Amino acid sequence: MERVADEDITRWCQEKGVNVNYSLSLVGNLSTVKEEDVLKVMGQIYGVSHPCIVDKRREQNGDVFAMLLSGKEVLDRTLFPCMIILERGSGRKIQILWPEGQTYEDEEATQGDDQGAGEHLPGVNSTGSYIIRDGLESANKQRSSSETQMDTVVDKVVNHLERWHFEGGYRRLRIFSGITPVPAGEETYDMWREAAIQHSEEWQCPEHIRKQRVVESLRGPAMRVIQATRRSNPHATLREYIEALDFSFGTLEDVGDLLARLNSTYQDYGETLTQFIYRVDRLIYAIVDKGGLTSDVVDERRLRQILKGALTNSPIAQKLRCTMTPAKPPTLNELVREVKLEEVQIENREKSIKKVKVVLPTVEPPPVDERLLKMIEEQNKKIDQLIALQTSQQRAPNRMLSLGRGDRRSDFRNAYECYSCGQFGHRSFECPLRESVRR
Repeated sequence: MERVADEDITRWCQEKGVNVNYSLSLVGNLSTVKEEDVLKVMGQIYGVSHPCIVDKRREQNGDVFAMLLSGKEVLDRTLFPCMIILERGSGRKIQILWPEGQTYEDEEATQGDDQGAGEHLPGVNSTGSYIIRDGLESANKQRSSSETQMDTVVDKVVNHLERWHFEGGYRRLRIFSGITPVPAGEETYDMWREAAIQHSEEWQCPEHIRKQRVVESLRGPAMRVIQATRRSNPHATLREYIEALDFSFGTLEDVGDLLARLNSTYQDYGETLTQFIYRVDRLIYAIVDKGGLTSDVVDERRLRQILKGALTNSPIAQKLRCTMTPAKPPTLNELVREVKLEEVQIENREKSIKKVKVVLPTVEPPPVDERLLKMIEEQNKKIDQLIALQTSQQRAPNRMLSLGRGDRRSDFRNAYECYSCGQFGHRSFECPLRESVRR
């Protein structure tokens, strides 16, 4: 990369016809930096009024190594650091260079016409340009030393701000040690892994700081696994750390096993459809981590499994089958919002039904007929007698068979029924009541 000095920036501003008080230059590896990102950072963070990129300088291979920016107001150099970071997480610093000196013609224009151009000012010629005196050389030397000290202080402040930018708002992960059963205050591996991956993707910091933040939440056996991985590969990435922990504490399921589990996942009785959706989504992203699915087909695969595995008698699932198609799958938030609205409506309808009280008209019973009740009681008594008589007749043969040979005759005789009086134990021609009947 070519070296750029302050004199070059001043000459560059003069060539492009821009005011040096309104301009600055960015010097560094700018080949991958987008123009909209540069304008956004300079406008929103550093307050440059209507920033615009005037020109770019490229190396022989075509990479951009310098940009000239200009605004519509005078730039206060004390508000800008010496080095800035345009791409978050890259750790690449871009240097800010200012044009050397100022054009005092513009300064006079901002001050107004109170003094006038060259009105009895010492050292000013008829054209209004300033004459450089010999005494300014010593002043410039003193100013250069003070500027060097100021740059050192500014660099320290910038480093402190960058450190705060990387560490500000940082919240440590929960502790995971890999001990079974899980001690109080620690997380299981699945819960810790989900949190570690999610936070590491959102942290705006370099790779080595991400690894430090993840490793500081490990204890015991889990820490020993990371130490062994680092000894074997000193340049291991955070992804390799997670894979090493998966082999030691996770479930060693390949893509085929996870796909089989996904195809056989159905909604349980008593489980809400929202819980079933989250269970399917967790399994799908486990397949994505293994490389079995791509992120562009996650929504379609999730909806297809939900329509397949939801309960058939669920009204919400029936509505989803009628309204949603895998050709235009919704995102997870859209799907959960749709299901939640239906669940709330069903719950409100059930509550309104429970609050409704059904009032039936009172009907007075008819008057009781005592005569009819007496007749019913007499008929019930006769029915009881007939049932007892039939039971005794059925028991008599069984009893006779159970007796010995000498007792059968007497018992067989007792089983006779008299046709005259209707009693047991004798026959009609032996009936003692027969003579009384004749008489």
